[in-house]
Order: sequence, then C-alpha cells, then structure tokens
Amino acid sequence: MLKCPREGWDGVTLKLITGHGCSGWIRLAPLAGCALIAACTMPGGSAVVGLPPEEFNRAYAAGYDIAAAERCGEPIDAGLVRYNLVQDAKRRGLGDEIADKTGRAFDKTRSEFARKLQARPDYCVTEYAVSRDTLAHYRQGEFSAAR
Repeated sequence: MLKCPREGWDGVTLKLITGHGCSGWIRLAPLAGCALIAACTMPGGSAVVGLPPEEFNRAYAAGYDIAAAERCGEPIDAGLVRYNLVQDAKRRGLGDEIADKTGRAFDKTRSEFARKLQARPDYCVTEYAVSRDTLAHYRQGEFSAAR
C-alpha cells in the first residue's frame, strides 16, 4: 500500500507498507512521481479532488497550452480563457463547485508549467506546438476533451 506522499526537490518519496507490519520509503524520479500521484489522487486520475477526470483533462490541456502560448509570445488573454473554461463547465450543467474546481485546475496547471518553461529558453523554437486554431477556440469558449 502507498501512503502519504512527501515531495522533495529531486522526486517524490512514498511510504511503502507491507502486510507484515514492515514499512520503508521509496523514492521516485520527478516525472514518475508526478504521474503516480496524478493517477492515485482519485479514481479516474484527476489531480483535483472531486473534479471529474474529463473536466480535469480539459483544464489541464488549456492551462498547458496557455502557459506555452504566453511563454512564446502569442497574444492570448489567460483570464478570458479561464473565464470561458468555467462558463463552459456551467453551460454543460456541471454546477458551480465543479466549474470553480475546473478554473483552479487551469490556474495550477498554467502556473506550474509557466514556472517550468522559464528554465527552458529553447522551448519556443524546439517544442512549441499550440496551433492558432486551438487558441482561437479557447478565446471563443470552445473546449474539447483533452487530446
């Protein structure tokens, strides 16, 4: 059984508890740790408690794309995109609580990815792949399920 993740600078430490009362700590590499925590946070893999996986995926994709677009100088209003994302969830009948969590998932993803991109000066040249059509859809409040 995995219990109580402890985050560290170089990865994630998880407590391993066996059926014989023994326990120990295992350390995962940062990417593996993030994937495991995201997968284990709740059924379906959402990293926000109470947020349906499909909604998390929409918010994650939009937050990731907007952080990348901002980093690479695309003219995009992140506040408008967030507003549209929250309104889209409400329009689909998900209620205020889920819509607000969708907005928070967008904020967190955008913030974390923007921070990571600061350390990668070549990202815009070597990896940036957000299409202008995608950004236009976000501006118009159109969010598909994550790709």
